[in-house]
Amino acid sequence: MKQKRSSSPQTRSTSHGSSGAKFEVFLSFRGPDTRANFTDTLYYALLDKGIRVFIDKKGIDVGEEIGPEIFQAIDDSKICIPIFSKGYAFSSWCLRELEHMMQRKKTNNLEVLPIFYDVEPSDVKLETEVYKNALTLHKKERGLEIVQQWEEALKEVTKIKGWDTKNIGYGELTRLIAHNVLIKLKVSSVHISNDLVGMDKLVNEIVDLLNVESQDVRIIGIWGMGGIGKTTLAKVVYRKLSNNFESHGFIANVREASKKSGLPNLQRQLVSSIIGDVGVELSIIDHGMNMIQDRFCGKKVLIVLDDVDHRNQLMALAAKAEWFGSGSRIIVTTRDRSVLSGFQDQFDHCLIYETKELKDLKALELFSKHAFRSNSPPNAFLSLSKKVTSKTRGLPLAIEVIGSFLCGKTKEGVWQDTLKKMDHFLHKDVKEKLMLSYEALDHPQQQIFLDIACFLSGEDTNYATYMWDDWIFSESIVYEENRKDPTKGSRLWRGCEDGSHIFQQKGTKTVAAQYSRLQPPPQVPVLTLEELNKMPNIRFLDVWGCTLSGDFVDLFSKLRWLNWLRCPEEMQATNFCPKNLVILVLRWGDIDERWGGWTQLKVATRLKVLDLSNCTKLKETPEFFAFLSLEILILCGCEELMQLSDSIGMLKHLVELDVSYTSIAELPNTIVNLKSLKVLKMNGSLMRKLPEAIGMMEKLEEIYANNCKRLEMIPSDILTETCVENVPELPRRLQRLVATGLEVLDLSNCRMLKETPELSAFLSLKALILRGCEMLTRLSNSIEMLKYLAELDISNTSITELPNTIVNLKSLKMLRMNNSCIQKLPKAIGMMEKLEEIYGERCMRLEMIPSDIVRLPILKILKLTGTRMENVPKLPQSLLPYDLRKLIVDNCKFLEVVDLSNLSNFKNLEHLKVQDCPKLVEIRGLDTLESLEYLFIECCSPLLCLPDLSNWKKLKEWDVDALATYSARGKQVAQSNDLPL
Repeated sequence: MKQKRSSSPQTRSTSHGSSGAKFEVFLSFRGPDTRANFTDTLYYALLDKGIRVFIDKKGIDVGEEIGPEIFQAIDDSKICIPIFSKGYAFSSWCLRELEHMMQRKKTNNLEVLPIFYDVEPSDVKLETEVYKNALTLHKKERGLEIVQQWEEALKEVTKIKGWDTKNIGYGELTRLIAHNVLIKLKVSSVHISNDLVGMDKLVNEIVDLLNVESQDVRIIGIWGMGGIGKTTLAKVVYRKLSNNFESHGFIANVREASKKSGLPNLQRQLVSSIIGDVGVELSIIDHGMNMIQDRFCGKKVLIVLDDVDHRNQLMALAAKAEWFGSGSRIIVTTRDRSVLSGFQDQFDHCLIYETKELKDLKALELFSKHAFRSNSPPNAFLSLSKKVTSKTRGLPLAIEVIGSFLCGKTKEGVWQDTLKKMDHFLHKDVKEKLMLSYEALDHPQQQIFLDIACFLSGEDTNYATYMWDDWIFSESIVYEENRKDPTKGSRLWRGCEDGSHIFQQKGTKTVAAQYSRLQPPPQVPVLTLEELNKMPNIRFLDVWGCTLSGDFVDLFSKLRWLNWLRCPEEMQATNFCPKNLVILVLRWGDIDERWGGWTQLKVATRLKVLDLSNCTKLKETPEFFAFLSLEILILCGCEELMQLSDSIGMLKHLVELDVSYTSIAELPNTIVNLKSLKVLKMNGSLMRKLPEAIGMMEKLEEIYANNCKRLEMIPSDILTETCVENVPELPRRLQRLVATGLEVLDLSNCRMLKETPELSAFLSLKALILRGCEMLTRLSNSIEMLKYLAELDISNTSITELPNTIVNLKSLKMLRMNNSCIQKLPKAIGMMEKLEEIYGERCMRLEMIPSDIVRLPILKILKLTGTRMENVPKLPQSLLPYDLRKLIVDNCKFLEVVDLSNLSNFKNLEHLKVQDCPKLVEIRGLDTLESLEYLFIECCSPLLCLPDLSNWKKLKEWDVDALATYSARGKQVAQSNDLPL
């Protein structure tokens, strides 16, 4: 008799751990088989762990039908446990439950944990008669289609590793299962806001870095400023991937917890999360380290360590890859990327992902969710909302806090007042969050932070590093330390409005740095000795267009950085002796090589940076004898500069030289003595050639020379708009020859190039041009790392075969190999799903195209001429649209057959041209081309025979010789169509 369950909830009798709460675990079982023994034992073991369980306590009465609440209970649960017994498959209700579970497993990330009670997985998989007989009976009552769905569910569930009851007592097994379930449920305890915006792309990028399919052990750092969303991002990734691991744990607030309760307590928390031993006691860090290694080394684990701020925390919790089982992943969120330094040697991969601010549209969406509870603001508040989000600079924390504050406030005055406050003050919650980052810094780091915040924003990072390396930190915090009287602070940075006023009226003995970028009004044309004498401790001075006047003897003994922009032609200061000066910036100065300041600056023997950008009166450089410590020399934009002093060869420490946009035509031969030079920039200069002995510059790594139109001889002719013909031997360490930036690497006509350079340094490349590198025989396997590469050109090279790794270039759209020595394409070329264009003209050695080409979904152009191919392969549908009107087969010397049959794509073909194919003997399907209007066949095999052409009713133009040569009925056909011969 057919048994049915009622759809009425009132007829159901269920039990769970907490009345009214959603279930966490659903138990599916055949009552008569297991209810009184195993299932009840498991049920209470789960309850003892505090787990909410759905269980059918009553059973199914005859005539009842499975109710919707059963399916709802499965949907609400996070884990379903089917208990397979010998009678399980005889119950249609159990099979319907199982089918629903497996469907939800695919769509809702439901986890299914099977138990094989008194059957084997092979029984459930229908490899024996145990379940087969039951399904045969169901087919008679339920029909073939429904039973097939049940069969699929049974086979699918056996792919999941489950438990069996052999060789273990019920009590022990159920405790083990309950423990495992508890660990798996812990992932749901990680709370994630419902108001997430712009998260999918970030999550996918981190998932790619984690690469959970790989069996290596890797650590991934999520790095960024406070409030940027690192923890939220880690939570989403943790939720998404946790089911891929044997065990997992999320340790929150590591920084705060380590201060309050110590590292041993964090270790205990981690051990408890992974192995479930809540009673473990740890008193010393070493004990915890040993336990983590002993207990975790055989487990594939996912661990998130949130808000790590010190390296010793990682050393205590995840010091080495050998502590964890194969495939394990450690995710670390931190504001300080240096906490991960040194771990590259301890893990197979130690990668850092930088979280960045939200873009404008995403910031506006997040703000709207908090301020208006919608995805976009009302029209009346759109302009105000954009202004607010603009001031938050895309910081999610600030957006959420300000949005929540403005929620429900409809008066425009409140919004305007908030905007004004945002110009000068941080919201308290945002400030407290950001202050955590500041307070975590040691004293020197805090000083660096204040330097940047107060006056170095926008300056060259390298310059600042030179100053900090040279300066012994001794100052204290600025604005907070003397808020009421900024004259007693350690920094002045409010420019003319405040800084210059204090500078003139009060002065200060404690100022460490002066930031008064003065374009002096008429009343302040000169900075005098009297004014500057009030700041004996100054180490950074930034002035614009000012004149220094007076006797400055011993005044600037602590000055490390001088920005003197638009420096006047006349030097009025005397005894200007900044002997400890490290950075000197004289941009846009009215100075030339005879400027009086050069003599006084000879005392600056520690000078590391000399920046003379856009000093347009400079025709020659000063002598460099006094500046032997110089590491960076910038002459960019000195348009009248025609030559460098020979003394430049004495700068043994020079790392970077920039002569861009100068009139220098040739570098002095002494330049080859710059043994430390790494970067040479000469963009837009009048440079004609570089020294022939440039190969002696053994540390040279980068050459930049865009738009050097007069350049005749350089290390390589990759540079755009040049007249290069000769290519000398390149420096051994040369890594970059950059003309158009890192997105395009153009090595065209580098005739000496035999192998491509290591491409791992060019991960941003979108185009790699190797055209004309005649001696180039192979591409580096590292080409597979160029994930953004869209264009590859190996035309006119000696490359015979592309590396198999090239199929990993998922962004490649265009492949050019014209006139190359290529013999074949990779077999798996079909994996290159974005490939749109392939050019292979005059590829005289190309013998075949792999059949896998048919898998290319969007290939639009395939141009192959002059090849050794004997047959045209089956082509992708994307290449042969149903309205294909024109087909040209040209210069295929070895082609024997063109097959146009069995392809509906050719039914609208109007124009067919076949020429220079001397071995072509057959064009299949030609007689079916009813829409053909133009036919040209030239220079093909005399053995080529055309079929009956009487179907060509639309033929308008053809090659007369072709018809006469290849078809005895050619003229007859022409006459029957009234076409002139």
